[in-house]
Amino acid sequence: MSDADKAAPAEAPKFQRRTVLIKRAIQLKFAAIVFAGVVFTALLVGADAYYTVVRIIQEENPALLPIIDQVARVDAAKMALFLIIMFMVCLFVSHRFAGPIYRFERSAQVVATGDLTHRVSLRTGDDLVELQDEMNSMISALQRLVQKDRTLAERLAGQVDAMLKRLPESADARSLERLGEDLRSLKAELGHVTRGFKA
Repeated sequence: MSDADKAAPAEAPKFQRRTVLIKRAIQLKFAAIVFAGVVFTALLVGADAYYTVVRIIQEENPALLPIIDQVARVDAAKMALFLIIMFMVCLFVSHRFAGPIYRFERSAQVVATGDLTHRVSLRTGDDLVELQDEMNSMISALQRLVQKDRTLAERLAGQVDAMLKRLPESADARSLERLGEDLRSLKAELGHVTRGFKA
């Protein structure tokens, strides 16, 4: 297997999300905000329409008021059913955002353990796909930096081994001086390991 094959990240498996409430707090907050807006609008428009119709009928034909009250009760029941359906729709819509957020959190935890082969994989149709691509690009860039530093560290370790083999048991001053120069050179190169990171 070549180094390129080893470096290529494994294709992340696709997954199926079965739970609607992935990030309960975020989803319920989103649903509550949208639901409150819908309820407020429905009550405002419904009350205005009801009182406008009642006022007109009281002036024009007061005998129709019992029918209007009956229609209002039926409309109130329909409105309650509509609001329940609307709340469920809000939860399902929020799921399209909460699911990806959950995947990003999980992926960040995996990468934090040092697994730079991991990639974020969202479901088809999920939102925040651009963020998925950016996060995967970031992980790939980190992986390249770490591989570069690992290669440098392995090369330097090989040089240290070679120096140790050259060191005779009874070294003269000139051999020790050359060894000191080599070690100082190695120390300078070691300064480049992980230089690409801020800590």
